[in-house]
Amino acid sequence: MSEFRITHEIHEVHPDIREKLTATTIEAINESSARSAEDAALVLRHKLGEIGVNMSEEACLSAIERLRSGKTLRFEIEREDDEPTEA
Repeated sequence: MSEFRITHEIHEVHPDIREKLTATTIEAINESSARSAEDAALVLRHKLGEIGVNMSEEACLSAIERLRSGKTLRFEIEREDDEPTEA
């Protein structure tokens, strides 16, 4: 499963970041459903930027392709010492 990691520091400052990421991703997917995966990835990247999250074009494309193929995304909180933890 692909995991999109969120640093622990960000999660402490913005405890609702996981919910914001999920809602923003769904919004971007809905807005770009008729577009190519590459165009949808740009929409996702722009939408994430609006909430202060920077994600590479490659990661956005991977997320779009994963969702369009019926798979799920999992946002995981990552501690500073690189030990992932569920939140």
